[in-house]
Amino acid sequence: MATPRNIFRAYDIRGIYGSELTLATAERVGATFAAYLASKGVSGRICIGRDARTSSPDLEAAVTAGLRSGGCDAVSVGMVPIPVANWWTWRGDFAGGVYITASHNPAEYNGIRFRHPDGTGFTDGNTEIRDLFFAGVPPSAAAKGGLSRVPEAEVLELFSAFAAERIGSLAGMRIALDPGNGVGGVILESLFQRFGATTEIINGEPDGRFPNRPSEPAPKNIGALMELVAAGDFDCGIAFDGDCDRCVFVDDRGHVVPTEKIGILLVPELLKLRKGPVLANVPCSMVLEDEIPKLGAELVWIRVGDVFVCEELKKHDAVLALEISAHLFAPDLTEFLFDDPLIISLKVLELLRASGRKLSELAAEIPSLPYEELKFACPDEVKFDLNAALQADFSARGYRVETIDGVKVWLDDGWVLLRPSNTQPVMRMFIEARTPERLAEIRTEFTAEYENALASLSG
Repeated sequence: MATPRNIFRAYDIRGIYGSELTLATAERVGATFAAYLASKGVSGRICIGRDARTSSPDLEAAVTAGLRSGGCDAVSVGMVPIPVANWWTWRGDFAGGVYITASHNPAEYNGIRFRHPDGTGFTDGNTEIRDLFFAGVPPSAAAKGGLSRVPEAEVLELFSAFAAERIGSLAGMRIALDPGNGVGGVILESLFQRFGATTEIINGEPDGRFPNRPSEPAPKNIGALMELVAAGDFDCGIAFDGDCDRCVFVDDRGHVVPTEKIGILLVPELLKLRKGPVLANVPCSMVLEDEIPKLGAELVWIRVGDVFVCEELKKHDAVLALEISAHLFAPDLTEFLFDDPLIISLKVLELLRASGRKLSELAAEIPSLPYEELKFACPDEVKFDLNAALQADFSARGYRVETIDGVKVWLDDGWVLLRPSNTQPVMRMFIEARTPERLAEIRTEFTAEYENALASLSG
């Protein structure tokens, strides 16, 4: 069976397990990654971990076999959250890392992500690996690489001890947790309880079928957590995605707190450590433009994608980066560049406890604007051409546009962003306005713009 070229995406390799992403493909990917490293003059150990998907153990074994055939020594950390696997790569003497996950995608998907020695993800390297994969079967190394395993419990305990050096007491706090049957279930309760918090967890058993809610912790998917918090005496709730690299906060009244507001609450604390700008990807609320400068930091808009955020963090020497999808990066707090919802969510709780106030009160002091995200099915082979056509059309018509990621059109009292997903065959539309009526106007106008552009391209 031929490997579909479109499973090689901007952030990773991702496809439906068994048809688009097979074990044979995974083994060849491992061998290709080894050949890629060799072409760069890099050799050494590779850290490999996985999420809780049912296909992840077999895919890990297949990638490991490929790595070893290419002469790499593989070190398995087993089923641990991706920020923990990234941390193990960062802290150790590794030539790189691999993690098996399809992040928030449905259960039938899986994927492969590559990591640099500092734990950050690949960008341009993914394209090189793709081209090398389709150039032919990589040659086997003269000597097969070895395989060793670090017990998951040891990895998790050492990460928790690392977190304990950065976070104060959470004694007296009651926190509701929802890992969504993802890999976060292996660490969340023990980690939060380590700091003195009382916890209640739902969907805590890792189950790669995601039987209780979709992996993505979107507000529409975490109703059970919202109801639990609203009905109980909790300081807040926190939901995580399948590989545990995103966190969504629910306040004490059971309402989701937008990631932008969590970022705004974090900024004053982070600026105490060092002055620097704040990064936000282009779908984020324009509330950031109003609030971040008031706190003494510059706001810089960047493209979507955790792997790209890490590069922008280096470029701008930023103190915080946030994504609309609930990825958070705070390198002066964590010491590393990649996103980590574990240490950062603990810091938010520490700040909340020190304030003596409710999260709902703090969030209410930050303005909210009408906001909407829409999703349109769009084939992978069409969506990027459609994006280019929209960029050219809106620019030619004199709109004020931002094209670092999709095309963002600034309008009177609002904006709209159309961008192709890097992980799914969809186009996303993000809309924000000063009033609900203006949001409805923008939605109607630019849905028609999208449909007309798609029809013109297809026809």
